[in-house]
Amino acid sequence: MIGRRAVLALGGMAMTATAGAAEAAGSDGVAEIEAMVKSLLAAWNATDADAYAAHFWPDASWVNVVGMHWRGRDQVAFAHRLFLSTIFKDCKQTLVSTEARAIAPGVALAVVTMIQDAYTTPDGNSMPQAHDRLSLTAVQRDGRWL
Repeated sequence: MIGRRAVLALGGMAMTATAGAAEAAGSDGVAEIEAMVKSLLAAWNATDADAYAAHFWPDASWVNVVGMHWRGRDQVAFAHRLFLSTIFKDCKQTLVSTEARAIAPGVALAVVTMIQDAYTTPDGNSMPQAHDRLSLTAVQRDGRWL
């Protein structure tokens, strides 16, 4: 069963490039996306916002669980620097599975299932540990998937 953030798979988290052609050549991205997801969670668990943001193209978009939309890698880094140093500083994520597949040349979709530790929101609400699901869209440019 997926917990309180199941809505993410429908309308939520996205890691995408906005404009520009993705490279048609290269692999379908599945292995690269799976490795990227592991690295993304490792950056979260290390509370390293810069390493986290390095997984995004400069023109990326990120929509978080409560609908905040951050435009560009710099905003993603800024927001994660803030949140990883406060409410999520002791909140770890454990990867359960990644289902990745190519959806177009140079574009791949990943559905990530993970367990996120409990945390307390800024207004004092205790959020329990939960199974979460993310939908990530990755784009290949210059031989790299982000």
